[in-house]
Amino acid sequence: MTDKIKKILFKIANWICLVAMVVIVVVLLIVVIGRYFFNYTPSWSEETALFMLTWVGLFSASIAEYHGSHVRVQFIDTVFPPKVLRVLGIIRWFLKVAFFSLMIFYGVKIFATTKQRFGAINLSYRWQVLPGLFTGIFCLVFTLLNAKTVFTDKHERDVEKDLEELING
Repeated sequence: MTDKIKKILFKIANWICLVAMVVIVVVLLIVVIGRYFFNYTPSWSEETALFMLTWVGLFSASIAEYHGSHVRVQFIDTVFPPKVLRVLGIIRWFLKVAFFSLMIFYGVKIFATTKQRFGAINLSYRWQVLPGLFTGIFCLVFTLLNAKTVFTDKHERDVEKDLEELING
């Protein structure tokens, strides 16, 4: 059941990133064609592209959380013994839960209090806060659903395999 929830959230995040990237490409194509062929740049283009970039950037963080591919210092895995690595993994898990909870808390707070609007696209800035709020929710769910692997023996990593993958690409 937990894998099914994770896969559904992953697909949603992936689709959001995909749609946002397509919108970015189309908008920038309109800008380039408009600027070079018609000497006209739509006023809404820059805000729209940056708005979509926010969605891509933040939702890609939840995709990285799903895969467990966030940037980390891998040489630590070769320095410390497995028991220390397991303790560090548990500490990291609690820190991630706290961070994602704060993302959700402050995301809701900012969303509820924001009154400003974009100038060119006539859209509330609340929409700019939503990807951070949803990313916090998605990442928290992924982290909580990974709790079993963090707190059990299934969490131990094959360090040599990770290093080999890192070296071979």
